[in-house]
Amino acid sequence: MRSLMEIMVGSCEDTGEQLSAHLEGELTGLRRLRVRLHLAGCSVCSAAARSLRKTIERLHQLDDGFTPGPSPSVVPAVLERIRESHQE
Repeated sequence: MRSLMEIMVGSCEDTGEQLSAHLEGELTGLRRLRVRLHLAGCSVCSAAARSLRKTIERLHQLDDGFTPGPSPSVVPAVLERIRESHQE
């Protein structure tokens, strides 16, 4: 049987499933609080959240400057942007 603290803070698995929605500001109320409480006490999930936040920020940057060409695949453009960022 899970303790009240486990129920309030949630598990790493529960938090991982909600992490993207949390970082995008889509969670409210108790769901948001539960993720925040878990992140405050879990260094592993906090590191994952930081990494995912950076990834989301980079994807938004790519989206702002991306103009699709004749190819339906965005993979070449994404790879090129990644290469450019690593050269800076």
